[in-house]
Amino acid sequence: MPARLAPVEYAGVVRKTLLYAVIVALPAVLLLLAPAPADAAAPSEWLVGTTAGIRTAANAPGTQIAPGVRVVRGGRDTLRRLRSRPDVRWVEPNRHFTPSSLAAPTDPFFKQQWALRAARVPRAWRTSVGGGVAVAILDTGIDAGHPDLARNLWTNPGEIPANGVDDDSNGYVDDVHGADMVDGDGDPADGLGHGTAVAGVIGGRGNNATGISGVAWRVRLMPVKVLPDQGVGTTATLVAGLQYALANGARVVNMSLNGADRSLALEETIAAAEAQGVLVVASAGNDGGDRDSVPSYPASITSSAVVSVASSSRGGRLAYASAYGASSVDIAAPGDNILTTDPRGRYGTHSGTSFAAAYVSGAAALLASAQPAASGSHLRGAMLASARRGDRLDGRVPGGQLNVAGAVRRLVPPARR
Repeated sequence: MPARLAPVEYAGVVRKTLLYAVIVALPAVLLLLAPAPADAAAPSEWLVGTTAGIRTAANAPGTQIAPGVRVVRGGRDTLRRLRSRPDVRWVEPNRHFTPSSLAAPTDPFFKQQWALRAARVPRAWRTSVGGGVAVAILDTGIDAGHPDLARNLWTNPGEIPANGVDDDSNGYVDDVHGADMVDGDGDPADGLGHGTAVAGVIGGRGNNATGISGVAWRVRLMPVKVLPDQGVGTTATLVAGLQYALANGARVVNMSLNGADRSLALEETIAAAEAQGVLVVASAGNDGGDRDSVPSYPASITSSAVVSVASSSRGGRLAYASAYGASSVDIAAPGDNILTTDPRGRYGTHSGTSFAAAYVSGAAALLASAQPAASGSHLRGAMLASARRGDRLDGRVPGGQLNVAGAVRRLVPPARR
């Protein structure tokens, strides 16, 4: 009999409260008085105040953008040379300015979304909002009519809506916005609500004066229903769902579900995802267990394509009931009292590693949009290398906390952020 899989939230963990919508840069510091950057090799841009005599001189540094002001690229060595020049009056960083809508989205519940700030998401929006990246959500389906999700749904280019024909011959009739592996049709409707909540975290439409902001405002959400409305599915539906995602161009696959048993079929399909450059994000589970000694799948599959995610609280500690693992869980992300979308156009708060995984999937979409050539392993590497480490997780998730802005700095060249 196929192994049974379920969403990782248990009745004692999920806490839902329905809500209804009611609702620069810092002054430049002269680098003549500031320490040099830590990374000499990292390219940066500096604004340089020059004396009038070198405005047109052949040896003038950089590019002139205004009388007596030039832009110079370089790291610590360049900065040291600039400081030593007699014709340089001052040096300061070429700082970022952000449109007001990016600095503070118009979504009325944004101020209540503590997790976006904890994961350093708003600063990453200066570079990317996830445009064009398809994220497959292997879950209980989605509320396709939700006002914060409808405009971000992935659309199958090979299918003609509502004509009752399997136009692309993939086995699913009218799978215009995803498919249902449980019933074998093109309607991944969500009768439980779990998939809808996960989808809102990943890609709730941002800056639209409605509800919440997802991590990736302009992502393409591909709902793939692998769990029935009762919440317990099988390995067969999960493998079929992952194959559907790979066949339809998903760059990131979110799996906020867990099963106790290893599956060779699942491992082989994830190996295919790795070969295709796709990132698979998996929740570590909500049994409070140590994944080093008690595996849970797909989170415990060893692959450079898989990121295993624990849940952290508002205070940055391991959340209640979150699984952990010093060598088997890669990273922690906010997963406690997460405000997100619920079915029938509503909003609610949820807790668990399902939503921590969704934060990582949204972050991966931002990175993939900003750096389209990056493989899944590169997206994974950027997030793990930039994670914020400390003692708040008590050594149970040494990889640290998700830092989306830091991952952008790791992966995206300065000229593109």
